[in-house]
Amino acid sequence: MKRRVAVAALAAALGAAGVVPSAHAIDSDAAERLQRTIAADYSDVNSVVVLRGGSPLFAYHRNGDPDTLHDVQSVAKSGLSVLVGVALGQGRIASLDQPIVALMPALAGVNADSRAAQVTVRHLLTMTAGFDVGAAGTDRSDGARAAMSRPFKAAPGEAFAYDNPGFVLLSRVLEAAVGQPLPAWADAHLLQPLGIERIQWPGAGMGRLVLGMRTRDMAKLGQLFLQNGRWGDRQLVPADYVRAATQRQNAGGPPVGLPYGYMWWAIPSSSASPSPASRSTFFASGFGGQMVWVHPPLDLVIATTSEVSAASGARGQALKLVRGPLFRAVQAMPPAKQTP
Repeated sequence: MKRRVAVAALAAALGAAGVVPSAHAIDSDAAERLQRTIAADYSDVNSVVVLRGGSPLFAYHRNGDPDTLHDVQSVAKSGLSVLVGVALGQGRIASLDQPIVALMPALAGVNADSRAAQVTVRHLLTMTAGFDVGAAGTDRSDGARAAMSRPFKAAPGEAFAYDNPGFVLLSRVLEAAVGQPLPAWADAHLLQPLGIERIQWPGAGMGRLVLGMRTRDMAKLGQLFLQNGRWGDRQLVPADYVRAATQRQNAGGPPVGLPYGYMWWAIPSSSASPSPASRSTFFASGFGGQMVWVHPPLDLVIATTSEVSAASGARGQALKLVRGPLFRAVQAMPPAKQTP
């Protein structure tokens, strides 16, 4: 009974936000086995939400509270990618190839290297801006200027390098493009349409990476991109942007070691000749086991949160859970209704 009540509550929350729930869920016996398995064998994992065809299949919350705001770490990067897509669709950003100094003129002259003027929104999204990611900036007056004033290690567009300060820089560039603080703009143009009512933003000036989110709201970001940027009757993010964001833009590298899109990781297709219409798995990944895993062939979204620690990250329990017991449980179900 407790299991049915939990899924019903999740369905109501998602339905209110534009996802059409159904009564279809993982068999109650199988769900109880999953609950016990996670509790006993995946002790790093704190929460799980599984959607298929936009409908809730399964939820697990170690502390029993689905409204807990979890530290999602670098899943925030994928959330920022969503916001860039919204801004692009609204014309706030003319093109991904627009230089960031054109969007934020205050950055002009922060870095004397001529390559600084060549850095575009696309370079920051694909982590190919060329900055030396191991170096500190010479201008430490704020996070954006510190990131922009770092020395270059490669020409923009030449090589992938995972770049946490680049997230801060892109956040500030986006704020400049939309003309208001990012939390307020995001609330009006993304969070409210998705029915995301609770979120903890980073510190002042977007100087930190971490966001606090409910697990079901993490899943909504994955569902939005599974639906090619459409939510209900609104196209929140251009479909062509979503497609590009979730497929290989470069070979990627550490810390995940997979191809990279626009701040989403892309798993290469297992097919030797994938059709143009087919979509491979893509996911958002945060330190320690925070994840939004989207598998289009099964119309599947799985969001997880875990303990935030190097040990949790090394054990990789969230990914093992997603690709093991959870995936098998979904595969054993009848086909899902198609996502609208």
